[in-house]
Amino acid sequence: MPDLSKHIARAKQALERRNYDLVIEVCSECVDVDPANLDIHKINLDASRRKAKESGKKSMMPSMGFSLSKDLHKLFVSAFKKIAGNPDNKVIIDVGDAALKLSQSGTKPMAEVAQYYYEEMRASGMFNEKVLWNLAFLYYEKFKETKEKSWLDKALKTMAELEKAMPNHPEAAKQVKNWEAMRSMEKRDSAGSSGDFRTQLASDDKARRAEIMNRMIRTNEDAKEVLKFVEEDLVVTPADKNLWMKKGEIHRRMNQAGEARAAFEKALTLDQHDFTIIMKIGDLRMEEAKAKIQAMEAAGQDAITAKKELLTVEIEEFRRRVERQPTDMNHRYNLGVRLLQSGNIDLAAGEFQRTVNDPRLRKGSHRYLGYCFTKKNLLDLASRQYDSYLTLAEDEQSDEAKEVRYALARVCEDQRKKDDAIKNYERLVALDLGYKDAATRLSRLRDEQPPA
Repeated sequence: MPDLSKHIARAKQALERRNYDLVIEVCSECVDVDPANLDIHKINLDASRRKAKESGKKSMMPSMGFSLSKDLHKLFVSAFKKIAGNPDNKVIIDVGDAALKLSQSGTKPMAEVAQYYYEEMRASGMFNEKVLWNLAFLYYEKFKETKEKSWLDKALKTMAELEKAMPNHPEAAKQVKNWEAMRSMEKRDSAGSSGDFRTQLASDDKARRAEIMNRMIRTNEDAKEVLKFVEEDLVVTPADKNLWMKKGEIHRRMNQAGEARAAFEKALTLDQHDFTIIMKIGDLRMEEAKAKIQAMEAAGQDAITAKKELLTVEIEEFRRRVERQPTDMNHRYNLGVRLLQSGNIDLAAGEFQRTVNDPRLRKGSHRYLGYCFTKKNLLDLASRQYDSYLTLAEDEQSDEAKEVRYALARVCEDQRKKDDAIKNYERLVALDLGYKDAATRLSRLRDEQPPA
């Protein structure tokens, strides 16, 4: 393998001078020679991100990454070069996938490259089922190769994260159980045969208890087993707030709202300043209100009043959270949505004008602000918000994106901006010919156009 140390040093120096184009150029040359060199990937991604951030937009540098080749190496290099033009999560995942395929074809060092890109995606906070699945197995393969237990712990933690996010995932729960069993065996084997039988048995019981207390609860049987140990511990340490909270969570998981509330209220008496407990009690209030609606609908009863009660409870709870934690934009966003549902447009808009500055909530906030401004007949402001949403939309064919484009076209109509309305209706009809009355409105607007 050629020595690329001088080239990498040159790229690092260029990065310090903020000459991002040179960094990208050098890394693109090096990756074709030594694709498994992690330094190349770290420097290139850093430079691409800095360039995108400082320019305030995606790079205009042409991405020479398109390829129809079946050569996995060429496909990987092609994916890598796309980072320079747009270092977003989708591209990062594509590079990780290409590296994984290359490693599976026999180039084993590429597994670390795939791991790097998947970890970068995971660190962004965005959920991706495939990334977590692949990353967990990369950690597991590392464990099998090195026999270091830390890699098995990482694999288990990552797969458990996937299972928690997707309880209905067809394989995640099974894999977690298999790896938990493997970890228990590893611990037992590492203990060896030292000590007498009773000592070993006690050690096994202690390990099992610790495992059960820390396990992810998936079934009512799991919950009952954990609850048994929690209640035993509460006999010994009745003033342990965390145990009461755990007891409450278990009852909540078992849909035993009364017992859950009692446990949380007991925890609150032990620490009246813990707002987390207050929120858990609030969550129970909202869940009970939702359960009432479900029961009424299942019985064929009119649930309109119950739905109004739920909305009132939700507004109370999220307002309390905003007052207590004013910098948490998730609370404000949830409050804004409920205020909008209740018809309080002005207060809802006030919340969304705060949350629109949070990258995680920006897209949805633009959408709701567009709706608020439309209701207030502030059509110029509404169209800007809808435009901003569509700029951020990753999938134009999603129901939400089509709804926003339709709303934008209607606003343009109301502003008598026929050309803009036609343009948006045309795009919408191209995506979904049968969407609402978009095709009919498009035909009418075209008929109203003066002859050329």
